[in-house]
Amino acid sequence: MSVTTDGVGLVLEDLHEAETRLHLDLERLGERHSADHEVLHVTRDLARWSAEHVARLAEHGRRFGLELDPQPTSTNPVAAGVRRKTSALAGRRHTPAIMLIDDLRQVYGDASLVQLDWVLLTQVAQAVRDDALLELAHDCVAQTERQQTWAESKLKESAPQALVTP
Repeated sequence: MSVTTDGVGLVLEDLHEAETRLHLDLERLGERHSADHEVLHVTRDLARWSAEHVARLAEHGRRFGLELDPQPTSTNPVAAGVRRKTSALAGRRHTPAIMLIDDLRQVYGDASLVQLDWVLLTQVAQAVRDDALLELAHDCVAQTERQQTWAESKLKESAPQALVTP
């Protein structure tokens, strides 16, 4: 079976879109739960990784005739301010804990999709013998796996208190 550059482009576009969505979800998670300093600071670092992935995907996409935006979509600064203020007012009450679980589930799901897309890109890069794409996938999948692992760990840590405590 032959892999065409159209197939490579499709994988790059899908991965770019998924990384952009993950970046946005991580930013929102940090803004909504800024009262939790770990969440705020870790999500900033994790979102930065996705932003770097988006830029690198855009760069590689040009080789395949794609015009992918090198800057991921970011949250609206006004909406971000409202989310931070709401988080500060809400503190650690029960409802924000449930919201944290929902937001972490979203991030975990998106990170899982991105991780799978990096695996697909690895397979495609091997099929077309593109060492640059293979290096990109190898570099980025490791960070995506750490994003996924953090979301899962934070879920496991937060779920008992959020879901069982009255």
